[in-house]
Amino acid sequence: MITALAAAVLAIAAATRIQRWWFSRSWTLAGAIIVLLCMSIHMALNVKTVESAVRVTLGAGIPGTIKMLLVCGICVGTAIVFTTVTSSQHLKKLLWLHISLSVVTAALSFYFFFKTPWPASNPDNRTFDNQYAFLPGYAEGLMLGMAYPFLLCLMVTIVAIRQADRQTATGWGLIMISPGAAALSTYAALRIGYLGSVRWGLIDPTPTPFAISRFLAVVGVLFVAAGVLVTAIGTALVSRAQLRAFDDLRSELLARWPGALRPSEPGSGAADRTADRAAELLDALSLEAKRQALPNQGAALSRTEVAHAVAEWIITDRIPEGLGSDNLRARAATSDVRWARELGEAYARETERKLVLEQ
Repeated sequence: MITALAAAVLAIAAATRIQRWWFSRSWTLAGAIIVLLCMSIHMALNVKTVESAVRVTLGAGIPGTIKMLLVCGICVGTAIVFTTVTSSQHLKKLLWLHISLSVVTAALSFYFFFKTPWPASNPDNRTFDNQYAFLPGYAEGLMLGMAYPFLLCLMVTIVAIRQADRQTATGWGLIMISPGAAALSTYAALRIGYLGSVRWGLIDPTPTPFAISRFLAVVGVLFVAAGVLVTAIGTALVSRAQLRAFDDLRSELLARWPGALRPSEPGSGAADRTADRAAELLDALSLEAKRQALPNQGAALSRTEVAHAVAEWIITDRIPEGLGSDNLRARAATSDVRWARELGEAYARETERKLVLEQ
């Protein structure tokens, strides 16, 4: 029941992102959709009734085969999301490298796996793992199928731990993905090591490694899914909080300069819409500066001093000493959204102070 519910939730989460991707064609959204859809189908195949139906309809070995493909899909989706949020240079080359590695290793895996006849006993997945997976053909195919997931998850674990920024929703998503990637890399390493050792006679077969690897797979999938969802949900929540912080100032300025209003692209995400609203505020602020003939060059004020001066200026219509048009622009290493938020918070404080003094 829980597995079926998880599959449905993941499918709904993927569906909600398809429309946004259609308009934005974002690599990050594409990766998230691939991860969520593959995880949803993987979870569904773990429901006994679904797995039995697939076995009866398509063949005994098909559920395991589909799961192998889905693992590759999860890895490709994770690679896309991870690469787009951690790399700014050679993005397309890195993405094609990940996709090519996944396709090549998957093709080799299927070649070795399917050239070996399926056992006459027609075993289920667990029986196959315990009694047949280490045999020639099957072992090589399964080991090759785990090679790319192992390398990718190991890389994701190392880089995510080093680059995760706790100040951003994306950083928290990476923090959530890190233990999942570590579990999946351990899962892949355990299966590769066990299958190779038994295949070439170094140890005797035992069901314990597969039991451990199944647990690691569940843990890894859940953490990776949680990381992807945390990034999406966290970004939406942070964007809404940022918009609330400067929406009063934006509304005041747009009442004076309605021509600064700009529509957001259809299907754009919360972060993009908030960036558009911040741009509206800054455009209207620039127009207001021209109307009131603000000096081009202002004094060397700190960001806090500028935000306070802008709030005082908008509320009183009197230009504070030292405020110039050059002070109104976001400074280097400060995004428009962050600067708009600082201006909006200063405006809210100054408005509240004025109301208190008037009482």
